[in-house]
Amino acid sequence: MEVELNPQLTRAKVIDINDTAVKVSIQGRLGVITVPLRWIISDKALEVGQEVEFYFSYMQVRQQK
Repeated sequence: MEVELNPQLTRAKVIDINDTAVKVSIQGRLGVITVPLRWIISDKALEVGQEVEFYFSYMQVRQQK
């Protein structure tokens, strides 16, 4: 199935930070994701409760040949 993927700017709120990752709750009750801290691009230190933005898209599963 071929689908055109269009990433959308999405807002979230930081709910947890540890030594290796940050967990965010996506606005609109879309769920929670955890990403490595190395994926965060910011001059500011992260804080719980801080709002963040990121580009979000559907995941496309590729079939093995």
